[in-house]
Amino acid sequence: MDDDQYADIVNAIWMQMNLIGCDFTVTPDHRAAPAQLDKRWDEYSQVSWAAGSGRGTSQAIAAGADRTGTRDRAASDE
Repeated sequence: MDDDQYADIVNAIWMQMNLIGCDFTVTPDHRAAPAQLDKRWDEYSQVSWAAGSGRGTSQAIAAGADRTGTRDRAASDE
């Protein structure tokens, strides 16, 4: 697992705990550098709308197409 993946996991746990209103403290372990966690957190804001041209990430676009039945399953080997 690379540093960005590790930061993603730590940030996801923090975000979920924060969203449900838990009273908690996060103490990064020996592998997690607070500056790296913050840097990765800041990068999330550059992912969704700009990367998906206002429609979300590529995964969100594919999921939306699948829900509407517009994705060609034969072409994707499903």
